[in-house]
Parts: sequence; structure tokens; C-alpha cells
Amino acid sequence: MAHDNGARSSSQASPNDGRIFPAKAKGSRPTYFDDDGASDAMVQIVTALAAEVWALTERIHNLEQILVDQGHLKDDLIQNYELASSEEEQRLEDASLFAGRIFRVLEEMREEIVTEESPDDYLAVVDRAFSELGRKS
Repeated sequence: MAHDNGARSSSQASPNDGRIFPAKAKGSRPTYFDDDGASDAMVQIVTALAAEVWALTERIHNLEQILVDQGHLKDDLIQNYELASSEEEQRLEDASLFAGRIFRVLEEMREEIVTEESPDDYLAVVDRAFSELGRKS
């Protein structure tokens, strides 16, 4: 289901007087951290992901409400649902793996500090991995 207008639209903004503004502002992006924009980029990525999570949350709530309204689901069924112990163990394992993938970069940074690896060592590993895949970074 596509939307033609609103805040989520990728189309150009059109104010009341008919002027059309480009979807992307001209000029360089402002930077707030003194690290060549790396931290600013991370903040933008996290903010974009938070917006996506919120959009998914809204959709899930809408789907739940539709199912309740159509009589396919009781209103309190989801809140009162209890997993079987085997399902709960699987979910905990899945959540742990998910968190590990998300925060892998922090663990890699810790390892670099402990082993005193340099950024050049990291790039060498990346180059070797890409060459094993038949590509070059």
C-alpha cells in the first residue's frame, strides 16, 4: 500500500503556494563531532533505524487491532500469551545471537585494544576476506 503524501513520502514537498522544494537539500551535511563525520553518520543511522522500528511497531499494532476487530484474535490474547519453556529458550538464544550481531563492532573494538591491533591490521583482514570471495575492496 503506497502513500502519495505525508511525512513518509519520498516525493518532493509542495507547500500551499505551489512552490516545489527538492527532496534533498543542497550543500554539505552539518557535522557536530570532530571525527570527519563518522559519529554524525552513526547518529544518523541509529536515528533512521529508530524511525524504521517505530514504523514497524505501528504496523504491528494496526495488524493486531484489525485481527481483534474482525474477531480473529481476542483483545488480551497477545499480552497474556506465555511461551512454552522450549520456545522461551529458543527466543533467548535468538535474542542473544541478534544482540551479538548488532554489537559485534564493540566487541571487535575491545579486541583491538586488548591485542593492540591497528586499523591497518583490520584492513588487511578485510582485504583478505574479499579476495577469498573473489572480490577486492
